[in-house]
Amino acid sequence: MKQLMFMKRSKIHLLVFPFLLLLAAGCSNGGGEMTSADKVDDGKPKAPVTLKVLFSNPGMTDEIFQQLIAEPVKQLYPHISFETIKFQPDFGLNELISAGEIPDLIYATPYIQSMLDSDIPLDLTEQLKKHNIDTSRFNPTIMDAIKSFGTKGEIYSLPYMSQSFALWYNKSIFDRFGVPYPKDGMTWDEAIELSKKLARVENGVQYRGMVATHGGIATFASSLSIELVDPKTSNALVSDHWNAVFAKGKALYDVVENRPLKLNASNVQLFVKDKTLAMAPYWTGGMIGNLALVKDLDWDVVQAPSFTEAPDKYYQVDYHQFVVSKTTKHIDDVMDVLKVIVSDEVQAKAARMGKETVLTNQSIIDQFAQDLDFVKGKNLKGIFKSQPSNMIYQSKYNGAVSGAINAAFNDVFEGKSDINSALRKAKEEADKKVAELKVQ
Repeated sequence: MKQLMFMKRSKIHLLVFPFLLLLAAGCSNGGGEMTSADKVDDGKPKAPVTLKVLFSNPGMTDEIFQQLIAEPVKQLYPHISFETIKFQPDFGLNELISAGEIPDLIYATPYIQSMLDSDIPLDLTEQLKKHNIDTSRFNPTIMDAIKSFGTKGEIYSLPYMSQSFALWYNKSIFDRFGVPYPKDGMTWDEAIELSKKLARVENGVQYRGMVATHGGIATFASSLSIELVDPKTSNALVSDHWNAVFAKGKALYDVVENRPLKLNASNVQLFVKDKTLAMAPYWTGGMIGNLALVKDLDWDVVQAPSFTEAPDKYYQVDYHQFVVSKTTKHIDDVMDVLKVIVSDEVQAKAARMGKETVLTNQSIIDQFAQDLDFVKGKNLKGIFKSQPSNMIYQSKYNGAVSGAINAAFNDVFEGKSDINSALRKAKEEADKKVAELKVQ
């Protein structure tokens, strides 16, 4: 433990929210109801247990952890407390492994291949059965993505929060230029055409109609689930699908006033702070968090635009999840924690706070952001008219291929190359990078 003295850690000792007082002890229904089972058969309290939790991405704040994890767990299992290791870009799981301090739980994005390469995650299949956690309650696209990391359908994590994608718009800019608001169900072609009516310079201010390729053209195209690596050969794939994707991105930025100063920069500042962007396709959780900080933006939201080949699909499935390490000495306590945080009660509370549930329970989905006054009267139902696209095959070479594709579109954006030449170069670069990685 001495090796980690410099890390910021916190013991969680918390008060219980009133809503938890409504929870009754009893048998659970497939993991849907929270239960109290904190005493052993002889009636004696269980020995105190401290579970170590690593935040391997910055998506979990202390406040959210306390309200949606520590407090409901403490109510039902007072013997369980937590030691949290906050996200740090330069200190994470690899450093903990080296120090012999592997956490019990790891809060992570969907992409856990590096953890699997290090043989960290526990296959939860048997534990889920033992603790009566019914995975049919979860969004099937998310569960398919989780199972795709196993060779035989192993379940190496449990989802906790989902991430949707929508089209956010500034009503004031539309009103200024007399342009009709966007609607649910638009295609990307329709959204691009609408953006052309709004992109202009007026009184020295540049108004952009839409900026849509933050994160790279590969992210923009992820609703099409275009494979990047051949699962059988591990060779790079740069298919003909990219021609149409590049053409859409080029059409958007051929409108000079739409062009961002930097291609892959986030569009949030232009939308929320500068208030010069009419339409911002963006992740729901991130945008809700930013909109909570502004008071003078007249905004609304509609369903994310889609490709005609993939109607009612937004970007590739994205979620936050918990991975259980093989080395945990408290597996039953860990599973009790997971059962609590995916219960209907906790997921409903999270939904009301503006967090997206991973469950299929429509009554919980409908409670999204009900406790947030600043979203009252907004078209939140439009967000959920689309579903995430399927996760593509996950390989350690995906990043090399997507990087080459993103670089190729940047050449098109800057006028250095036409689409066909850029994609030929992308294939050559992707092949080269994958070959280099294979010999490392």
